Parts: sequence; C-alpha cells; structure tokens
Amino acid sequence: MAADLFNFDSIGTTFWLERLDGQPFSPDLQRRLVEYAQNFDDTYSRFKDTSLIGELARTGVLKRPSAELVAMLDYSRRMYDISDGVFNITVGATLHRLGYGQRVHGGDALVDPWGVVRWDHAKVTVPKGLMLDFGGFGKGWLIDKLGALLRHNGVTQFIVNGGGDIYVQSSKPVEFALEDPKSPGSVLKTMQIAHGALAGSDIVKRSWDDGAMRKHHIIDPRRNDSAHTPVAASYVLAPTALIADTLATIVIIKPDLKPKLAALFNADILLITS
Repeated sequence: MAADLFNFDSIGTTFWLERLDGQPFSPDLQRRLVEYAQNFDDTYSRFKDTSLIGELARTGVLKRPSAELVAMLDYSRRMYDISDGVFNITVGATLHRLGYGQRVHGGDALVDPWGVVRWDHAKVTVPKGLMLDFGGFGKGWLIDKLGALLRHNGVTQFIVNGGGDIYVQSSKPVEFALEDPKSPGSVLKTMQIAHGALAGSDIVKRSWDDGAMRKHHIIDPRRNDSAHTPVAASYVLAPTALIADTLATIVIIKPDLKPKLAALFNADILLITS
C-alpha cells in the first residue's frame, strides 16, 4: 500500500484514509487515528456491554458524562425535532428485539423519549433497560472527528472514507461514483467533491430474516419496526459527514422531508425508489 494511503477497521466497517498531498502517514499519526476510532467504538457501541451505552442500559444513570456525549445527546434532540420525531436514538432497543444485536437487550423505542432521557454535564439518566443507538449518525460523527484530527496534525488535503461515507478536503474536485444498491457494481451517477461530505443509506445491504419477516436496519420509531418506505436508498451531499449521514437515514423513513432538509442544511439529496 502506498505511504499516502492508510486503512483500519472500526465500528463494524473499514476506514480508508488518503493524503492528497502525496505525503506519508507517519506511524504516530496512524496510531492516533486508530486509537481515536477504537475509543469511539468502545465508548458508544450498543453492541458492547462495557460501553457507556451498555452501562446506561444496565444502570439507568451515568455520572460526569464526557463533553462529547453531552454534545451527541444535544444533537440527537435537535434532529428529533427537525425530523418530526423520526430520528430517534431509542431505536437501539427495537434493533436488538428484531435480531440486529442481542435480543436480551430488545424492547421498544420511545415515540417521545425526551421526557425520560435527561442529561446535563453532571449526569445522564434513562429508564433502565433502554438501549440507545447512535448508529443513525455515529459514522458521520467519527468521520468528521478523524478529519479534524488530520487537520490538527497539519494535513490539509485528504479523503476520509468510512465504509463508503466520505469527507473530502481538497484543492481540486475528486470524482466519486454512486452505486445502485439494487444492482451492485452498477453506477447511478458520478459526483465531484472538493470540500464536503457524501453519505448513503439503504434498506438492502443490512437486512436479515426475523422469522418469516424480512427486516432492515432503518427503524421507524412510530412503528417500532423496520421502516415501510418507497425509498430503497438515499445519497446526501452536505457540508459535513455528520449531516450527510443523518439526513441519509431520515429521508428513507420520511422522504417528504427532503425539500425541508435540503434547504435547512444546504444539502443535495438523491432518493432511489424501490
């Protein structure tokens, strides 16, 4: 592998990082990137009983939360309001119940969680057994943080690719192909990005059989089940990976929010129907 390319696995996917200035990734910078991503996974994964999410589900309380966790909860509440309630971090319980995770942690999402999910810089409290899920934006959050870490270490031109969701900072546009999720290997269109992020989501790749029913990981909290939607996939171009990742989830559940979200976040949104 070229010295200006670097990859590692974290949060259940592979990250590819590329320096566009032709310079190598130093061993120290590689270590910092991997350590940050691994710590993020260890801290916020609902699949790990030892994570803060696991501790919250088990005990219902977390004292002295990190500033990052408080910021993530603030963001989650904001996006819940903007999305008319379909962006809901309590769907972790539903995902476990449907078999995407340990069923012992299964339950139902709370249609309006913000009366019982409370937080400040001193304490976070949730009902015992409630499994939060940051999967609707966690990859975008991490991609942006890795980009910030690169900038902090003097890297000014780069691509961070987390399992197909990307952030680009470049002196000239970089071309990317958008794959048709219904026809792997087929290109829907190409897109050029110099500064910004691209994220996609779909109901095809992460799906499974739950008894006689086919399920997927995009959960509609109003149904406490996989979303019934005419949208098979979405692609979002936005200023940050966090916003792109979040909107890509929301518009699959509630596609009629597309014009509002595109205007509010200066985003381009492509919907692919079933």
